[in-house]
Amino acid sequence: MRNYSAREHNSFFMMSDSNTIEQIGRQSNKVLFQYSLSQQRFEYLSKAFYDIWTLDKHEVEKEPLRLLDTVEEEDRPAVLRCWHKLLKGDQVEETISVKQGKRQRFVHYDVYPIQDKNGTVVALAGMAEDVTKQREFLDYLAEFGQRKNSVLEMVSHDLRGPLAVVKSVAGLLRKDWQDQRHEDINTYTDIIEKACVSCTDLINDLLNEEHLRSTETYVNKTRVDLNEQIRNVAEFYRKGKVVKQSIVLDLPDEPLVMPLDQIKFSQVLNNLISNSIKFTPPQGHISIRAYLEGEEVVVEHQDDGIGIPAHMQAGLFERHKNVGRRGLNGEESRGLGLSIVYDLVKLQGGRISVHSKEHEGTSFTIRLPLLE
Repeated sequence: MRNYSAREHNSFFMMSDSNTIEQIGRQSNKVLFQYSLSQQRFEYLSKAFYDIWTLDKHEVEKEPLRLLDTVEEEDRPAVLRCWHKLLKGDQVEETISVKQGKRQRFVHYDVYPIQDKNGTVVALAGMAEDVTKQREFLDYLAEFGQRKNSVLEMVSHDLRGPLAVVKSVAGLLRKDWQDQRHEDINTYTDIIEKACVSCTDLINDLLNEEHLRSTETYVNKTRVDLNEQIRNVAEFYRKGKVVKQSIVLDLPDEPLVMPLDQIKFSQVLNNLISNSIKFTPPQGHISIRAYLEGEEVVVEHQDDGIGIPAHMQAGLFERHKNVGRRGLNGEESRGLGLSIVYDLVKLQGGRISVHSKEHEGTSFTIRLPLLE
C-alpha cells in the first residue's frame, strides 16, 4: 500500500481549501470525510453525512467519537478491529448497522490511512454510503431463496403420498385385469383421478402468482365443512387399499363449517396419516376425531404405533433437525413432514401439540380458530 508523504498530505488539505473536495462532496450522495488523529476532529465532512446521521453539526465537530454510540452493539467489535488496522497503516472496508431512535441504516465505509514521511498514520480519509436498500434487497433475495427451497422440499415430500396411492392402485388394476376381475376398475380409476387432482392442486397452490410475488406464504381461506374434508382424505386412503391399518373417524353429526385453506389442511392430514402408516403395524388403528371447544375447532389424530422416542420429541416440528427414522417397512424419512404440518397449521392461525410414548402410540392435537 502506498504511504503518503507529509507534503502529499498537506496537498490533500489544499485541495479541500481550493474547493475541489467540497464540489465533489456537494454532488455526491456518498459521505466524503477527512479525520485528523492529532486533533481528533473531522477536517472535512460532506453534507451527505447528515442524510445518514441526524446528529447536530456542532455536536459532531465537538465530539466526533459520539458516532460510535449510534453503531449497533453487535457491530462495534468490527469497528474496533478496523480502527486498529487503520492505525497499523492498512486500508479497511466494512458494512455496519447504525441506529438512532427507531431509524436503522446500513452503512458501508471505505477508509484509508494517511501517513507522514516517517510512516506514522496522522489522518484517516475515505467515504461512506447508505446501503440500506441494497442490504434489504439482498435479505429479500435470501428470504426468497429460502422460500424456493421450502417449496421444493414441500412439493417433493407431499407428492409422495398421493403418488404412492396411484402406484399401489395401478398394481391392483394390473392384477385384476390379469385375473379377469373388472368390478373394481371404476373405483380404482376414481382413486387415480382424485390423486391426480390432489397433486395438481398442490402444485398450483405452491406456484400461484401471489405465492411467486411474495416471500410470504399465500393462504386462501374459504368456508369449509371440516368434517367433509376429513372424510374425503380418509376415504382416499381407504379405497386405495394402501392402508392396512383401520382408519376410524369420530366426527360430529352437525357440519363443522369454518374458514380454512382446503389444500393446506389436506396436506396436514395427508402428512399425519402417512406418518401413522409408516410407524403403525398393519393390525393397528389410526383415529381422527374433531369437535368444537369454545371458539376453537379441535382435531385429534391418534395411532397405536411404535411411538416417538422422548429424545426426538423436542425438535419434532423443527425443519432440518435430525428426527428422521425409517418406517416399520424400511420407508425412508427425513423428518420433514411434521415441520411442514407445523408450518401449515400455524399459517392458518392454529397450533399443534404432540403426546407420544414409545410402544404405545402417538397423538397430535390441532387447534384452529372457528372464526377469522
